[in-house]
Amino acid sequence: MKKIEILALETIPEIQKGDDLAEIICRCAEKENIKIENKDIIVLTSKIVSKALGFTRKMTDVKIGKRALNISKKTGKPPIWVQMILDSGQQIVGVLPLSGIIKKIIMADSANPEMSEKLCEFEKCIFISIDKKGCLHTCDAGIDGSNHPQGIVSIIPNDCDEIALKIRKKIQEISHTNVAVILSDTELNLYGTTDVPIGSSGINPYSQMFAKEDKFGKPKMGGIDLVAHEISAACALLFGQTSEGIPVGIIRGYDFEMDESRNISNTLQLGSKSEILKIISETMRLTSYAIEGFYRRMLLRFGAFFIR
Repeated sequence: MKKIEILALETIPEIQKGDDLAEIICRCAEKENIKIENKDIIVLTSKIVSKALGFTRKMTDVKIGKRALNISKKTGKPPIWVQMILDSGQQIVGVLPLSGIIKKIIMADSANPEMSEKLCEFEKCIFISIDKKGCLHTCDAGIDGSNHPQGIVSIIPNDCDEIALKIRKKIQEISHTNVAVILSDTELNLYGTTDVPIGSSGINPYSQMFAKEDKFGKPKMGGIDLVAHEISAACALLFGQTSEGIPVGIIRGYDFEMDESRNISNTLQLGSKSEILKIISETMRLTSYAIEGFYRRMLLRFGAFFIR
């Protein structure tokens, strides 16, 4: 019988700046009677990495400039959030308004429609951006104030692959095992949010089975599975998004080859801002040919926000 397990570490303490995450993970695993094994995949939320490395910010320290005020005026986004996105060094490539049909969908799927409406009215929109390595971020450049004290936000570190490598080496040194490490963050897709990898070490982030023969000998149209995305999303079932307090998970039983060379930046980056805009606009144009009426108008309207 084949099986894959997800083991949540529930005793991870509140992370402080300067904490050694590898030591904490190994100590908590032992405390919970979990022995780290060869080919375990250890998934960490980006938030605890940001906390440990000091990638947090007091909103009272943010100095709002003219550009942020101008963008805020056009989009309705609070200027302090616009400024923090600009300060992150990422390029804004799109704006998704939290109004109209999108707002209706959010409220229809919310357990608290009244609070959802207030949040949409306050935030106004979500910024989609690209970092210096070409990775796309769909939720305000990854800046996150949830599960932080009031007025404190976390910021995604600059080189998550390098951080994943360092954490992995330390865990291997302590546990005397060969493991892989993935750093995950929550991003937006067409249907909601899911956890995605933003850094990795020791595992190829995607499978390379395009055109491989199926059981009937036919070349498969597909097979480029986003393995690191699937692993991150699986762990998110235990992490939760609110008050669960589980920031580390261990995937056990997944059969993969250890890979020392491939990571998120060198396999899943999209390219320059102009290349991303070209891909998005072309995708929207081609997709719109296959649908009609209301859904076609909705898709084209959605795509228009990426090319303004």
